[in-house]
Amino acid sequence: MRAVPAVTAVLLMVPLPALADEPSPAVLDAPQSVTAVQTGIDVQVSWAPVTGATAYTASADSGQSCTTGATSCVITGLPARAAYSFTVTATDGIVTSVPSTPSASLFLRARLAAPRFSSDRVVVGRSLKGRKIVAQRQGDPLAPVILLSVGQMHGSEPAGLRVTKRVRSASVPDDAPYQLWTIRTMNPDGAARRNRYNARGVDLNRNFPGTWSRQSRTGSRPASEPETRAMMRFLRTLAPTGVLSFHQPWDTTLSVCDTQSAYWVRLTAQLTGVHTPANPSNCGNWLPGTMNRWTSRVTGAWFVTVELPASYKVAPYIPRAASAVVALAESMSAADSGAPVGQTSLR
Repeated sequence: MRAVPAVTAVLLMVPLPALADEPSPAVLDAPQSVTAVQTGIDVQVSWAPVTGATAYTASADSGQSCTTGATSCVITGLPARAAYSFTVTATDGIVTSVPSTPSASLFLRARLAAPRFSSDRVVVGRSLKGRKIVAQRQGDPLAPVILLSVGQMHGSEPAGLRVTKRVRSASVPDDAPYQLWTIRTMNPDGAARRNRYNARGVDLNRNFPGTWSRQSRTGSRPASEPETRAMMRFLRTLAPTGVLSFHQPWDTTLSVCDTQSAYWVRLTAQLTGVHTPANPSNCGNWLPGTMNRWTSRVTGAWFVTVELPASYKVAPYIPRAASAVVALAESMSAADSGAPVGQTSLR
């Protein structure tokens, strides 16, 4: 038999085609037009959409954030009375953009969880003769800064009625950072008769508990009068930050019930144009049953008594006093925002 020659297999090394480089991920633009507004106690951040983005994350400079597929979201848990700025990043699930330019700084105001009263007009109570005592609100019902201005306590002192009418016609925005409450008169029976006392002959500013004593015109007991009791209920519920009470005719400001009141006494005098007392009275300590002492003790509010001039020369003071009421509310909100008391700007 013939031998079969051996066959040597030769493997040819055929080069494989080179693999193409993977494409670089697309770069996402940073979101633009970032804005922030307070909504209740939270902040809503908004921005313009980014092409190719499927989700966004908005972040406060304090670390809190929210993520959404829309072009706005709400950041919660931010402490009030502080300033914040916000940035936004965009993502397509693979790539995340650089942060946006920060929003303008937003000061987060403190807010109440619920309004003190559900309406901006409240019947506080009724007088001995059944006349209504009405309180009216201007400004933001959730603002924690609350100023109450009482136009009249003594029916023979009418200037505060005119002040209140002007205040109520003032242009106060619904979202003003304060609540401004006004009561035209807490003594409607006395106002009807232009008499200092109520229909029972009691001086309502001598009828409040705490410092009451039995004297002429102080009533049979503390809070014996329906007007007094109505104001006590209202003040407890309202829990004002400060109270103004208009009187006549001494042309000055009084009633330093605490160290804080001293500042507001002098500011009120400056704004209203009445004389600034060299030594403001110590909350009328020599008088029994006053509303200012009861209010300051029970609610913690500062309380300023504004004694406008006598009626024959009070006319120039009326518009200035009305402007002062609004300016005081604005100064209170500025102080609440962190400006030291005594350094708020005057308009």
